[in-house]
Parts: sequence; structure tokens; C-alpha cells
Amino acid sequence: MATALASQLAHIRAHSTRTLDLNAQKKAHSKSLLFDPYHAATQDYDALFQICREGWQELCQLDSRFLGFAGNLFSEQSKQEDRTQMTAAQNESLDNVLQDFMGLVGARLLLRPAMKAVEWLVRRFRIHEYNITCFIMTFLPYHTSTIFTALLTILPERRPAAFKFLQPYIQSSTNPPRHTIVHTAAHNQEFFNALNTYTLKVCRSEQQYPGLLSFWSSAISEAVASMLDRSRLGRLELQKQNQEDVLRRILPSLAEGLTMRHSPDLRVGSYMVLTVLCSKTNLSEELFAAVMDMVVQEWNDVTHAGLICLVVLAQQKQTVALPKKVFKALIAIEHLADDLVLLSRSYKVEKLALGLILGLVKRLGKAGATDQLRLIRLLLEANLMQSQLVAAALTPMLRLLRNTASIPGPKVDSDTQGALSDLILCLGESKPVGVVIQAALEDMDVETQQIGLDIMRKHGIPTNTPGTSGDDVEMYGVEDTSNATPFEDLVRRIPAQTAFEMSLLSHSESYIFTSLLDAFLGAYQSEKDLDAFTELSVLRKSLALTEPFFVTFFIRVWCGHYPIAARLAAIRALSKYFSIERLVADVQVLFPYILHALAESSPLIRRAATQLIVVLDASYNAVSTHGSDSPKLPILGRGQIYGQGEQSDGIAWLPWQAVLHLLQNWLVPHLEEFQLHGDQIGLSVVNNVSGESERRETKSNHQRSKKPLRATILAWLCNHVVNTPMYALKARLLPILTRVANFDQTATITLLNPILAATITYGQSGIEKKCEIEHLDLPRYIDSVMDIVTPDNKESIKLLQDMISNHHTTAGPLLLIAAFRRLRNLWPLFRQQMQVTLGRTMLDLAVGNLRSPLDKLKQREALDTLRTMRLSTETLQSFLQDCPRLSDSESRRSAKRRRTASPPEGLGDDIKKISLVLETVEASVTETHFPLLGSLSKVMADLQGYKQHTGIELHYLELLTMNSMRGILEHSASARIERKDIRVDVLVDCVRNSTDPQVQQGALLLVSLLASIAPEFILHDVMPIFTFMGSNIMRRTDEYSAYVVKQTMDSVIPRIMDSLRKRHKGSMAGVSELLLSFVAAFEHIPLDRRLTLFRSLVELVGVNEFLFALLLLLRNKHPDSKEAFHFSIDLLNCYETGTQLQVVDRCLATVLDSLSPKPSFSAHLLARDSSTSFEEAVTNLLAHVILLLGKKRLVPKISHALALERSGIESLRPTLSHITNQTLSLSRQFPRNPEISGLCQEVLAIILGGLPMVDFVLTLEDLLEGADTETTLDALKVFELRLGSGRPTPASGYEACLGFLSKLSSVIEETENAPNKRVALACIDHIVERFGKKNLDAVVHITGAVAGPKCLGAESEEIRVTSLLCLSTILEVAQDEFVPFVPQTLPKSLSALSSELEEGSCSKRVHNAAYSFLSALLLYTPWAVTGPDLDLLLKVSHGSANANLGEECLAERRATLELVAKQVEPRECCAALERTWANAMAEGPEALKEQLSILERLLGRLSKSAIGGQSEAFTRLLTKAFDLRRIQFCPRTEDSYDEEEVEEVEDASRRAAIALVTKVNDTIFRPIFVQLVEWAASSSAEAKAHRQTSTYSFFIRFFEQFKSIVTNYAALIVEDACNILRRSDLTNEVPKLLWAKVMQTLQECFEHDQDGFWQSPTHFNPVSEVLLSQLTEAAEMSVAGEVIPSITELAVAADSAAHHRTINTAVLQFMRSDSPAVRLAAVKCQQSLTARLGEEWLALLPEMLPFISELQEDDDEKVERETLRWIANIEEVLGESLTPMLQ
Repeated sequence: MATALASQLAHIRAHSTRTLDLNAQKKAHSKSLLFDPYHAATQDYDALFQICREGWQELCQLDSRFLGFAGNLFSEQSKQEDRTQMTAAQNESLDNVLQDFMGLVGARLLLRPAMKAVEWLVRRFRIHEYNITCFIMTFLPYHTSTIFTALLTILPERRPAAFKFLQPYIQSSTNPPRHTIVHTAAHNQEFFNALNTYTLKVCRSEQQYPGLLSFWSSAISEAVASMLDRSRLGRLELQKQNQEDVLRRILPSLAEGLTMRHSPDLRVGSYMVLTVLCSKTNLSEELFAAVMDMVVQEWNDVTHAGLICLVVLAQQKQTVALPKKVFKALIAIEHLADDLVLLSRSYKVEKLALGLILGLVKRLGKAGATDQLRLIRLLLEANLMQSQLVAAALTPMLRLLRNTASIPGPKVDSDTQGALSDLILCLGESKPVGVVIQAALEDMDVETQQIGLDIMRKHGIPTNTPGTSGDDVEMYGVEDTSNATPFEDLVRRIPAQTAFEMSLLSHSESYIFTSLLDAFLGAYQSEKDLDAFTELSVLRKSLALTEPFFVTFFIRVWCGHYPIAARLAAIRALSKYFSIERLVADVQVLFPYILHALAESSPLIRRAATQLIVVLDASYNAVSTHGSDSPKLPILGRGQIYGQGEQSDGIAWLPWQAVLHLLQNWLVPHLEEFQLHGDQIGLSVVNNVSGESERRETKSNHQRSKKPLRATILAWLCNHVVNTPMYALKARLLPILTRVANFDQTATITLLNPILAATITYGQSGIEKKCEIEHLDLPRYIDSVMDIVTPDNKESIKLLQDMISNHHTTAGPLLLIAAFRRLRNLWPLFRQQMQVTLGRTMLDLAVGNLRSPLDKLKQREALDTLRTMRLSTETLQSFLQDCPRLSDSESRRSAKRRRTASPPEGLGDDIKKISLVLETVEASVTETHFPLLGSLSKVMADLQGYKQHTGIELHYLELLTMNSMRGILEHSASARIERKDIRVDVLVDCVRNSTDPQVQQGALLLVSLLASIAPEFILHDVMPIFTFMGSNIMRRTDEYSAYVVKQTMDSVIPRIMDSLRKRHKGSMAGVSELLLSFVAAFEHIPLDRRLTLFRSLVELVGVNEFLFALLLLLRNKHPDSKEAFHFSIDLLNCYETGTQLQVVDRCLATVLDSLSPKPSFSAHLLARDSSTSFEEAVTNLLAHVILLLGKKRLVPKISHALALERSGIESLRPTLSHITNQTLSLSRQFPRNPEISGLCQEVLAIILGGLPMVDFVLTLEDLLEGADTETTLDALKVFELRLGSGRPTPASGYEACLGFLSKLSSVIEETENAPNKRVALACIDHIVERFGKKNLDAVVHITGAVAGPKCLGAESEEIRVTSLLCLSTILEVAQDEFVPFVPQTLPKSLSALSSELEEGSCSKRVHNAAYSFLSALLLYTPWAVTGPDLDLLLKVSHGSANANLGEECLAERRATLELVAKQVEPRECCAALERTWANAMAEGPEALKEQLSILERLLGRLSKSAIGGQSEAFTRLLTKAFDLRRIQFCPRTEDSYDEEEVEEVEDASRRAAIALVTKVNDTIFRPIFVQLVEWAASSSAEAKAHRQTSTYSFFIRFFEQFKSIVTNYAALIVEDACNILRRSDLTNEVPKLLWAKVMQTLQECFEHDQDGFWQSPTHFNPVSEVLLSQLTEAAEMSVAGEVIPSITELAVAADSAAHHRTINTAVLQFMRSDSPAVRLAAVKCQQSLTARLGEEWLALLPEMLPFISELQEDDDEKVERETLRWIANIEEVLGESLTPMLQ
């Protein structure tokens, strides 16, 4: 367990800033978003600050809020800031500033300036370490972009737990997918909280942007959904707890987000999360209410999104009642019903709609707010709910209506009662709702049903089906005046006189109508009171057909906004009157208002109106029957109906026949249809005016009316609509009149123009008052008035144009919006000139000054009109012509004035207008706008002129202009373009001089498009474009720039090439200039686009013609660039083999052309430095060509191409031949330059290496015919390289090669040139090796030439070596066929080798070649190597071994000698070894070791029986080997081997002897063993010691390797060994060495005895006596190494108590020796015996104790010390102390 100190040190080490660790600081400094680590590590802060500050300055131009960081993050002082030296407070303050900046820059991270600015924060302030959460969160919305990958590379190893999920993506440098982030947010609470906290902080700072909020809302929504799904696992209590945890985590963030007014997108995202939250969890009613209150808290500008959220919440809610705040917010929404209808297509809105309706009904009962009934009706008729919910909504309404009828309960006032009754009745006529109402009435109890009937009767609603008879006019009612003012009191309030009011439809205000209306409303519920009211004198009923007062009162009532019952009573009062009174006047004044009643939505009103028509029809028929067809009846109200004046005089009254026609043809036939729906009257009028209705009728029933009659009726109707003061009539009939089609629409609409003029004059406020008085829908009425405007009605158009263009004080927003909307709807129908006029008006409004609040509305609507309408070419042309000329105004100002003075007034307005015009043109571009091209070109020229005068670039305007021009050209590719239509010089100037990349790209695209349509316009100006592209646009990494470059290249380059081909001259000069513009930009073109770009370029200019030129230019421009070279290889690899060969051909042709006195095309491609010689330039170029070709790259391609189709050689051979000729010609141009010649040869090798062998040989033969020596040499070298490649060769190929041997034979026999002969021999070698077995005759035929005197016998070492190697190959192939040449070749090879060795400077190449040949000879014809040849081979090998020629020669020689041992006949080999033994010994130890190695391998090769037959020969060889020590050391001379060399040779001898032992049995080997023992002992004393030393060295290996198997062989050496031990003079080195060998031999015998051999007293006694006596030699030498281990092993092998006592007794006796060394040796011997035998040996302890006691007091300290150690060993074995025993 770590200590506290260790933990503290670990914590310090983990959080250390390592300020003194320079490597760590350098590594931290290399972390960069923009630069690679190597480059970043080399940057200083000054240079980095300049780069990053430029990015910040560009950001300031985009957003002025960045200026706030000028004094801190991007100040000069910031370069000196070091966070490691700041205090905690300073770092905290800096953190706040950094977070503010990151929040602001997050919206622009994809811009390069933003990344530059953030780079400074990373490099200087280490934001990626100190503010890692803010840093990662800022980049997280861009997690799929490359900038996030860059972020991952610089993150520190220590990261917050919230970002552990990034680890695998950091390791792999890949972008994390979206699902990983969502999964982390769902499972990692720290990350979830961090994401919410960061987003809310950014929004609080008002730095939010759509990308962040979109990412946050989608990620959090999915994460919350996942968390809620996961919370459903487990028991119910656990599920509830988990859901509460989720709510606690997310609701506070949502609550804060919903309160941020300045961030509507955040609130929309919060709505989305709330929607997910509530749809996946069960919230309580209180929580639902709280959440819904949160939704509507600040939703003014995101109402639609909030409404969606409320819909989902209400649908999930258990109850339908809405919270008070929610209800108030909902009803405040304009067009709420329309919004819900729209949402119902995607969501279930029924519960929200039901809650709204219930809330509205509840509010109706309390406050009497009748305005809410309209919303209720819209919601019910919108079919948003199922029938059950509709019934639930209607029930409280019926219950409220029931409570108005004498039943206790909440009641409503009379106005609300009437409005509610109207609503119920209207809904009853609606198909889906009417059924539900009926069902609701049936489901209620009887009392309620009766109440419903009472309500219907109270309002005069007939309970039977209405017909067309007059009986249906009777009214039913129940009097209930308990809450009403008595009728008599109301009558008394009516003034007695009418002040001569002739009509209540007069435009002047009536002072009596209000009193009459109050009385009527008090009387209409009682038939008696109603009759009394009609008889009032003030109404002048008796004069009803003389003056219109009586009639107009009831007209005004039924057209007003009064209870249905009251309006019904008014209509029925007139019906009753006309049914009684005889018609004495023409009452045509009634019909416009009857049409109004027929268009009512209430079926009751429509029925009453049809009854009135029936009555009037009867009255008119009665008059026509009793009088003439055209009675002269006065027209009621003529000159009076609308008051005195022009309103009444302006009515064009109908003649009698027209009235009858209107009544009988337009109205009466369609009465039943009018009752069905209020729209039928409009259809009837339209059809009758157009004559369509009458065409449908049969001629027998109706006579078709003439068009003038229909026009008269229509004009009459229009007059009434125009002149009536009743806006209800206008609102009802205007839609009908404006729908008239297929008739004289112009005349009709002209009649209605006064309404439009009056509306404009009154203004919105005036019309709004009128509509408010009559309870009309103001927007709908205004729309109806605007429908008067038609394309052909110039007057109405002029009215609208004046209204929207003038700063009219009365025109309100609704009026203006409706006017603009009408103009937009009619725009396609306007004539061309009208469109131009209106377009200019819209343009002026869009760019005009804002003088009033309405001007902003006009500007918005005008912009919307310009952007949404399809504008004609003439309109756009007029816009462009009206554009101000910026350059003209600036050209009139002097240069000084332009520099010093402020811009001229109105410049901003001019630019604004031009911008709008160009935006409009760009949005309107189609194929029909080609005439605009010239005007746009002028605008472009004007913008360029302005830039030249002022230096100010209007990038946006230039882009708009070019986009429009490009769009026109794209849509008008077949049109003919004139030079005046477009100025190419202006476009080129944009490309070259503009600082905006988009402008440059747009100009390039335009030029490319122009090149495809009119290439002759751009040919003279195109080169500067490509020069610019090379220095600018090609360097950009964005995809759009790549697209622009490709488009420009595809369009322009083909036209340039066509032009150059037509001129025939200077094509290389022109193309090279074009290619050079791309080559100059090579290093700056992004890597991923480089190859594609250049490949497109080459294919456009011509691969076969100019690919070589591009590669040469690349090489000249970038001679030392590896990147350019590798790119050239990649580009060349893109094309087929034939093309690559052509490139080589053209490159060589370029070199040759440069050598001519007057170079042609090479001057444009080869650039030579003045300091470089011409030969150096050619050398460099040839080297580059070779690198381009690449032996491993092109050769396989040539082979593959030719292998696919044999006939393909015919297409490649001319090119190959030409290349060969050019290469040879070039080589001859520089005969004294070996480097160029070598390069030419390499080119040949690469090129010709691709040919099939048969073709290659044929080509080679052609080259050799009459060729000079050098050419022959080069050709043969190429052939050698080809043969040495080892490529597979078909049958035709090897046949050609074998046939070519004759040609090579003539070369080696006829030529005296050594290099040629050497290469020819090498070719023969390759041919024989690869194809010799196919034709042995050819091989044998060539052998004589190779073995002849001009090759094998040549004086040249190189030739002899090559000949030997060639003969080796021939021998390998020919084998037995080579036998005739052995007598000729073997002596020569041995002689060559021997002569080399005798000279003392043996060539390794000759040595190895000779041994290679000898190896082949031994391998394939070993029987041919015998006798003297074999002896000579061994002797030569001895000399080679003694020469010490190196490892390579050693390997070759040993390989050959191994073959001697393996291949030569054993007896012959053994005899040769014996014959050459003395020579080997004379040459040295290495020769002997190789000799013995041959013997060892020979023994290993032979079988046991074969060895048995030759055992004497092998014994003689071994005896000679064991006698080496005697020969070398007895006596020792200067030439004698040293001890180490003898030991190495003897080791080889022992290995050979062991090899012999393993192959023979005991019967054969025992005599050999005895013979060796006797042989060693039979010599003189000194020789005997040497021989015995060698033999006993072998015995050690013998007993060690074969162990217990050969233990009995010890009996053969026991006597000899004992004698040696007894007689050894240890003062002499030779006997001492022999003594050591004998002791080791005995030790090995003892150690491996497993059969009790040494337990026998016969064997034990003599050895033990001699061995124990060797302890006495301790005084002369150390016995610990040999004697003591031997005694110990003997004791182990003896394994007998008696033998142990014998050994113990002898050793104990030595403990009393006078010599301390002997006593010490005895003690150590006892230690060894005790350690090895343990308790078995300590059985003799009683005998030892006295001696131990004596030794404890020995005079010698060493003896005493070792005795104590011995005692410790004994105690350790016994486990008890010896002290008691020793006392």
C-alpha cells in the first residue's frame, strides 16, 4: 500500500506543469490545430501571433463583438502571458474571457479566420488543457468535420470523465459518429450536464447560433428518450424513481431555456425535448400544468413550435381542462383555428381543441364575451375532433342555452343568448356537426328536449320543413318578457317625427333608427307587439310604397348584426306587408338586400328570404297580369334611397322587364337551391350574368335573355353595392361580383372602382370603424375590395400603385398587405408595360428611405414581390438600365478628393439599389433573359471601374453579376453572342486582381462557360487566367475551388488546343506556357487533388503529344523534389504501356533535339542553368528518364501487354525500335562520357526487357549484325540482364535462346575483346542454366568452345573465372554428357588453382570458380575423380586452407570437401586421406582439421558393415591423428603446432573416433580400444606420455558420451591408469597433464556406473588405494579439482558400507598427517563425502568423532575453519548438535 508521501508525490507528478522539462515544453508547444507538430514546434510566438491576429481581424469585420478582445486575448501583451506563472484569480479571469470568445467564435469555426484565432488560444493560452470542457463543447457540433479530427490530436492525456468516450477516436484519429455522442449523453451524467450547461451559458451571453442549438436539441432529445426507455425497466417503484431522476436532470435546464426571449431557437429546441419527455413518461396533472405554463411563458416569436408542443402535451394529459395561463395565451393567437387545422395533418389536436372550446364556453357563461363564439364555430367546423369529443364540446353549450329558458342555473344576457342560438342553429346545418347536435339533443332528458323546442320557437324557427307557400310565414313564439323592458316604454322613447328622413339607408346618420331598433327588438318576440310596431305612425307604413323609410328600416335590420330571430322577424314583416298590400311601386330596391339574405350562412334567414321572393313574385305577376307588360310604376326610393345627392342619383335603375327577368329567371327557379347553402346565390348570379344558367335551360321554359339585359342588371347591382352605406352588403356581394367570368368584366369592375377609391380614401382606420360597427371581418372585407383590381382595370391598378408608392397617412398594414398580395396574384396577368411600371415602383419602395413605420412594411412587401414574382426580361432590363453608374460618379472626382474626402452622398443607396437589382436578376434568370447579358456586362464593367478609381471591391455585387451572367449563358447555350454582350477583359481582371476567392471562382466559371459557347472571345486573354490559377485558386483545399478549376480546364483548354492546332505553328510554345502555369503551382496543389488535376490537364491537351512535356517541365521546375518525382511516377502509371513508351521516345527525342545546332521544341522544355555543362544536363535528364521508367515498373507492364495479345508486338515494336536507335545514337554522341553511355545502356535494358524473349533475341541478332565492339558489348549486356532476370520464358523463347548459342560461340572464338568474351560467356551460362536441358546437343556443342584455349586457357583471369563458372553450369546440365570433357577440364582447373596458390597471391574469384567447377564435377560425375586427381584435389585444398583466403573461399572449399566425403568411393577416399595425411600435417592445423572433417563425414556416410570391412584403415588414420601430439611436441621445434592448435586437431580426431564408435559393435571396437591402449603404452617414456594424453582425452569423451554402456571398458584401463597415477611426476607439465586426464577419465567412469562395476573388490581395491593416496599430493598441488571429486564419485559408485569404511579409514588417517595441506585436503574430502552421501556416510560418525575433536584444536587455522564447516554440515544433515558428542 502506497504511503501518504508516495501518494502526494504521485499527485504532484500527475499535475505538474513541468516548467523545467524542455522536451515536455517543446511537445506542448507543438500541439496545433493548423500546423503539423514538426512545423509547430519551430514557430515562435511573434510569427504565430501575426498569423492568428490576421484571423481575428477578419472576424472583427464579420462581427464587431470580436473587437472586445483586442485588449486582452489579441493584444501585444498576450504574447508574454504564461498561464503557469499566473495566480489563481488571474487564471479565473482569463478563463471567463476565453469562454466568452469560444462561445462567440463557435458559429464560425468552419471559417479559416476563426481557426486562426482559436489557434492562438491553443498555442498561447493552452485552452485545450486549462479549459478543455469549453474547448471540446465548442467544437462538438462540428464532430463530423475535419476540424474535430484536428482537435482530437491535441487533447491532453488527462481529460474529464465526461469525455472518456473520445479515447478510441483519439487513438484512431477518426470522427466520433453522432450515435456515440447521443449514447454518451444518455449514459454519462457528467457529459449530459456539461452539454446543457455550455449551451445555456452561450445563450445567456446571446452568442447562440443555429448549428449549436440544432445539435443540442437533437442530441438531448434522443438522449432523454433513451434515458426514459431505460427507466422503464424494473419494478413500478423503481421505474417511477428513475423517471423522477430524469426529470430532475433536464427540467431545470428546460425551464431556463424557455425563459430566454432573445433565443427563439433555444425555446424551439426546449419544446422538442419537452415533447419527447412528456410522450414517454406519465406526469401528474400538476406537473403537466406546470410544464404547459412553461411552454407559453415566452412564446411570442415561436408560437407555432410552442403550439406543437402544447398539442402533444394536451394529448398526453389525462384531463382536457387547460390551465388559465395556457388558455389565455392560446386565445390571444391570431388565426388559431387555421394553425390547429394545419397541425391536425400531423398531430392529434382533438384534446387541445376540446379544452379550448370548454374554456371558451365557460368564459361565455361568466362574462358574456360573444366574440368568442366565432372561434368556437371555427374550431367545431374544422373537423378537428371525433364525434364523441364534439358531443362533449356541445353539451355545455346546450346546457347554457337551456338555462336561458326559465330553468334555474347560470344565464347569459340577451345578446349572448341570440348569438349562441345563432351558433347552434348554424352548426345544426353543418353536416358533421349537425348530426352530433341532433344526437346530443336526443341523449338529453325530456325536459331538456322541450327546452330546445322552446328556444327554437322563441326565435321563430318553424319545426316543420319549410316550403314555398305563404303558410310557412306564420311565426311561433312564446312570450317571455320578465327580463325585458315593456314594449310600451320603448315605443314612448321613439321621437314623434322623423325629421323628414326618407330612407334609413341614407349616408347621413339617422337619429331615429336607434330608438326604432330598440322598440323592434323589444317587440319581435311577440306577434302582437310586432304588429303594433309595424303600425307605428313614425314608420309611415301607409306610405311604404311611396317612400322607402318603412322598407329600409327592415332592410337595415336583416342586414345588420342582430339576433337571427330579429332578422327573421324583419324579413317576415315585409313578407307579410307585401302579401297584403297591392304593389303600386317598383320595389326593385329590395333585391340587392334580398341577395344579401340569400347569401347568409343561416338557413333560417335564407328560407325567410325565399319566402319574401315568393311574395314579391306573386305581387309582380299580379301587376303584370292586370296591366300592360311594362306598367309605368314608380320606382320606390328613386333619388331617395341613399339620401339626397349623387349616391342616390348614381343608381341606374332597372326597367320593369329587367326586374321581372331578375325575379323570374334569376331567383325564383333556384329557390330550393338557395335554401340549401349560402353559396348558391353567388353561383346563380355568376351563371346568369355569363348566360351559362340560361344555356342549361330548355328554350320551351325560358327565353334566353340578351347580353345587354344581363349587363344592365349587373350594372344596377354594382351601383347599389357602390352607393349603399351598408358595408355588410358590400362585403357580401363584392365576392360575387368579382367572380363574374366570361362576360364584360372590365365594365363591371370599372363600376366597382369607387369602392376601391373610397376604401383607399378612408384608410384602414376608417374602414375598420365601419366593419366594427357592422361586425364584419376586416381582413376579409379588404380582400374583397382588393379583388376589384384586375389586370385590365388600369384605373384600379393606378389606385393601388398610388396607395403603395405614396406616403399615404391613412393606409394601414392590412390594406397594404392586401394590396401587395393582390398585385402578386395578378402579376402573371399584367401586360408587359404594366409589369415594367409596377416593377419600378416595387424597386423604388424596396430601396427607399424609411420615413414612417409603414415604409418598413412596404419595403418588406415590395421585396417579397420582387423575389417571388416571375419578372419579365423587359422589367429586369429596365431595372438594370436604371442602376446608377458608380464609376461615372467617381471618375468625375479627382484622385486626391477620392483619397481625402468622404464618399459622395447617396452612395450607400446606390449600392443598395444595385444589390437588390442584381439579386432580383439572379433569382429570375431563365433562358428567356438572354438580352440581359449586355446590361449585366456593363454593370460588371462599372463595378471594375469603381474598384480602379477607389480601390474598393464590391465582392457581393460582382458575384451576383457573374452568377446572373452564368445562369443566362447556361440557359442560352445556343444563342449567338456578340462581343458587345460580354467583356472578357473585365472577367480576366476579376480573376487576376480580385482579393475575394468567390469572385475569382465565379469569374473562372464564367470564362469556362463562355469558352464552351464562344471560344473565340477568350483565346487572346486566357493565359493570364491560368497563371492566376496556378498561383492562387489551385492552392485552395475546398471542394468548390476544385470544381471551379475543373470546369475552367474542361471548357477552356480544349478551345485553346483547337486554336493552336489551326495555327500549326508554335503549339509547343503555347502548350508549354499553359503547362508551366500548372507546374508552377505543383507544390501548392492539395495532395488529394493533385493527381486528378494533372491527369485531367494531360488528357485535355493530349496524352500522346504532351505528357512527356509535362513530366520534363516538372523535372526542370522541381529538380530536387522527391515529391515531384514520385508524383511523376504516379501520373505515368495512370496510362497504358504504349503511352509510357511514347513518353520515353519523346523524352529521348527532346534530348537529341537539344543537341542539334538549331533546337526546335526542346528549347521550351529544357531549362539549363549557366553553371551546368551541357553533358551534365543530358546526364541529369537521362537519369530522370530512367527513374521515371523504373525497371520494376515498366518491364512487367510491357510483358503483360504483349502477353495479352501476341500481335501487340507489332504496335509496340516500332516504338521500341525507335527508342533503341535513339538511345544508341545518344550514346554515340558522347563516346568519352561513360556516365551517359551507362545511362543509355540502362535505358535499353529497361525498354528491351519488356519484349518477349523470341522478339528480344531477334532484335539482338539484328543489332549484332555488323555492330562494332561497343555496340556488341552493350547488346550482350542487355541480353545478360534479361537472362538473369529469371522471368518465365515460353517455348518459343528458349528455342530462340538455344539457337543463339551458335552466335555466342562465334563471339567467344573470334573476338579478342575480353569484355565482350566475358559477357558472351555469361550469356552462355544463363542460357545453359535456364534452357540447357531442353537441348543437350546444343550444350555439348558449346562446351568445347568454353573449355578451349581461348576461354578456359585464356590468360585473362576474368575469362578463366567466367569459363569455370560456365563449365560448372554446363556440367550441372549435361552431367554424363560432360564426361568426354573431364580429362580436358579437370587438370586445367586444378592446375589453375594450384598455380594461383603457389604464386602466393591466389585470386579469390579463381579459387571460388575452380571449387565451384570441382563441386559440380564431384556432384554429377564423382567416379571420374580418382587416384592422383583426388590426391591433387586434397593437396590443393590443404594449400587453400593454409592460405587463409577468407570466409567466402572457406565456404566454397568446405562445400567441395564435403562432396568428396559424400560422393567419392569410400575405400578410394580413405586411401587418399591416408596418402595425403603427411601433406595435410605439413600445411598446418586447418588442413588437418578439414582432413579429419572428411573422415568424420565419411564415417557418418558409411554403414556398419562397410566400416567393419575397413576398420584397419580407419584405425590407422585414428592412430595417426592421436600421434599428432607426440610428433609436434617430441621434440618441439619452431614449426611445431602450439598447444591450442593441437587441442583443436585432437578435438576433431575425437569427433571422428566417436563417429567410428557409433557405427561399430563391441566385437569390432574392443580390439581397437585395446590396440589404442597398448599402442599408447608401447613407446618411450616421453612419447608414451604424449600418446597416453591423447588417448585418455579420447577416453574422457568416450565414457562421457556413452555413459553406463561402456563402463566395463574401464577394466581395460584400470591397471594402466593405476600405474600412471603411481608414477606421475607432478612437477613436470607433461606427466601432470596426463595425470589430470587419467583422473577425469576415472571420474567419468565412477559417475556413470549403474551396474555395480566398482562395487567389485577386484575393481574397487586397486583404484581406491591409488586414488586415496593421491591426497598426499596436496602439499604439491591442489587436489580439490580432481582427487576429491573422484574419491566422492568412487564412494557413490561403490555404494557399500565396507567400501565406505575403507575410504573413511584412509581419509581419517590423513587427518593426522604432519602436513597441514594433507590434513586440510582430508577435511575437504570429508565435507564432500558428507554433502554427497548424507546420513549414509554419517553412519561412520562414531569413527570420525575423535578425529573431529582433534581437528578442532588444530594448529592450522584453515584446517580448524574447514573442520568447523564440516561440523556444521554434519549437524545440518543430522538435525542435531555434535557438541554433546564431542564433549
